[in-house]
Amino acid sequence: MFNLTLATQEEHDSLVEKCQKNGWLKRGGFDWQDDPWFEEYPYEFSRAPTIKDLADFFSNGNWAIRQGVLFGDLAFIQQINGGDEWWTLKRCPDGSWLAFESYTMSYILPDMSRFTRAIASMQLATPEECKRLEYSLPKTSLVWDGEAFPDDSSGYVRARGENFELEVVASRIGRGVSMTAQEDLLEGLDSENFNTLLEQIRAAVEKTDQYEKAAMSLDAQGLSDKARHAVVASENQARTEHTEQAHENER
Repeated sequence: MFNLTLATQEEHDSLVEKCQKNGWLKRGGFDWQDDPWFEEYPYEFSRAPTIKDLADFFSNGNWAIRQGVLFGDLAFIQQINGGDEWWTLKRCPDGSWLAFESYTMSYILPDMSRFTRAIASMQLATPEECKRLEYSLPKTSLVWDGEAFPDDSSGYVRARGENFELEVVASRIGRGVSMTAQEDLLEGLDSENFNTLLEQIRAAVEKTDQYEKAAMSLDAQGLSDKARHAVVASENQARTEHTEQAHENER
């Protein structure tokens, strides 16, 4: 079962204040306009210490409206009673909350790599990228794992493929990228060529995906050539055996 801790009082109060700007979550909101006496759901927010705990929380399902979970600088609050529609917010450097998405978790939870990539991309994006909905890392053949930054001062996320490994590590001085790949894959991926960390990671992921698809295509072509040669050899062998059998019959 998941392991959660209560959000701090400051986190709780700031999220309750933010919820008053959401028609589904505010006091006297849409669900209670006809009969305010039925408004019995409290605001309850917890923090997930690991990405597995976060995944377990969402997997539990049937969360009441106004239930929320925090992970790193993200918060997810249930907008539909017993549903799976999470109001997604990011904590800004000034302490305010930016609401930028409404997320359904059930369709990505079965794939932990996909879930990790989604959560990490929201963490790695700037508030401005989240506001523009430009936070998503591309879906590729890379496998994602790691802690995905459960707090502001620690964590990592890693993307691995046949020819490439990218790791983003968070420390007290910020988040840095470490990449291991064939030399031609890393060309042009220096941080000074990008405005944000997410842009750099997206470019690296897209570049390695193109490389790996090309490598797979060459491997497939090689297999195709081998198969074609095998068919030709088999046909030649059959013709040879037929000719030898014809000669034998003539004698």
